[in-house]
Amino acid sequence: MKVFLIILAVLAVIIGIILSLSAEFTVVFDNGWSTKVRVLFWEWDIQLSKLLSFVLFPDKAAEQKKAEKAEKSVEKKEEIEEKTEEISQETEDNSNNEKKPEKKQKPNYIQKILNEDGVVGLMLLISNLIQTANSALTTLIKGLHIYSLYVKMIIGGGDAADIGEKFGEMCGFYYPIKGFVLNSMKVDMYDDFIQPDFIAPRSEYEFQIIASLNVALLLKVGLKAAKVFLVNLIKNK
Repeated sequence: MKVFLIILAVLAVIIGIILSLSAEFTVVFDNGWSTKVRVLFWEWDIQLSKLLSFVLFPDKAAEQKKAEKAEKSVEKKEEIEEKTEEISQETEDNSNNEKKPEKKQKPNYIQKILNEDGVVGLMLLISNLIQTANSALTTLIKGLHIYSLYVKMIIGGGDAADIGEKFGEMCGFYYPIKGFVLNSMKVDMYDDFIQPDFIAPRSEYEFQIIASLNVALLLKVGLKAAKVFLVNLIKNK
């Protein structure tokens, strides 16, 4: 019994350590993006511009990757073609001797929903996915720990009327976001410098955030999203 309790205590300590592990990330914009992620004693630099382009423009990023792969595979193309010709000849010989029955293609998940429940079922699935994503994002935002957040925006350009108009539009977007961040997230330090400059020839922007995510929060986000998705799935049946 004592051995079992000792093993149980060791497992509890290990699980606690794993859940407490956190990744600290620093994002800085000053005439270019700079992103660093640190876990314990390890630190990595991440090219945020490429990551954002992949998230916002996945088709364009996929085309760029395909082009890079195509350039690298030119030298190996001839060898692959020769091997495929040999394999095709062998398969043709075998197919002449034995004919395999054709496999029926199974409909994908979306097509299956359309066949069984129609457009209503598809709309319910989309609504479920939206609610699941909203629940996961809300949980992530509430649990995110921001150590430092700094924003600097100086609106310039030379034309006073244009500067005033741009400054008003920018304030209309910025201050609601600022209120949401300060009221919804745990923020240790926050500072900003927002003003128009009627002498500056162009606008200047700076941004810095230092925050952390731990394994416990990611696990909580996953469990919350799974719960919402399953509950909605059962209700819609």
